[in-house]
Amino acid sequence: MKQPVILKGSHRSNGQSSQYIDQLVEELKKNEIYPQVYDINRLTVKPCIDCSVCSNSYGKCVHDDDMESVYEALRATDVLIVASPVYFNGITSKLKQLVDRCQMIFICDFKHGRPYVDNTVSETKQGYVISMGGANAYTDQFTGNALSLGLVFRNLRMPLTEHFTYAGTDHSEVLSRNEAKDDIEKIVQNLKDFYQRVGEK
Repeated sequence: MKQPVILKGSHRSNGQSSQYIDQLVEELKKNEIYPQVYDINRLTVKPCIDCSVCSNSYGKCVHDDDMESVYEALRATDVLIVASPVYFNGITSKLKQLVDRCQMIFICDFKHGRPYVDNTVSETKQGYVISMGGANAYTDQFTGNALSLGLVFRNLRMPLTEHFTYAGTDHSEVLSRNEAKDDIEKIVQNLKDFYQRVGEK
């Protein structure tokens, strides 16, 4: 079984996004699914500088940092889960820096005509976004997260299976909500069914 990859995009390693992911990981492990988790705060990811190295050399980036291990994990996985709070209607700055470095993945396809990942059908992959907004719900509160991360999934040839959103996190604990508990259970069941289905092929 391949490992799901989880990106924890909060600037706070003990914040609600991280607590949610920790609970999800615990439940996945109970079902013998062992994800590879990356905490954005523990990674050294330099900003994309639009230097054209990836345009001139397939799959190459000018920087030699922790993004190299993230690239390989994204290339190998068939499940990606990304969690981020909403900062000014978008993902966090540290996560955005990582997303910008996915330009190399886009360029593999756009410039070199050769996808960075296996060009398999979308049914063999699953992607999830978990977004938390501190403010009470308002129109388009989570649109920025969906748009920015949606491009990453598209370049990984991976469908965005579901976007779980939670508003008002400044006022209540997400994990105390039945909605969040049900959503975690849903993700776990989805992945159990997914890996069973893939394993049978």
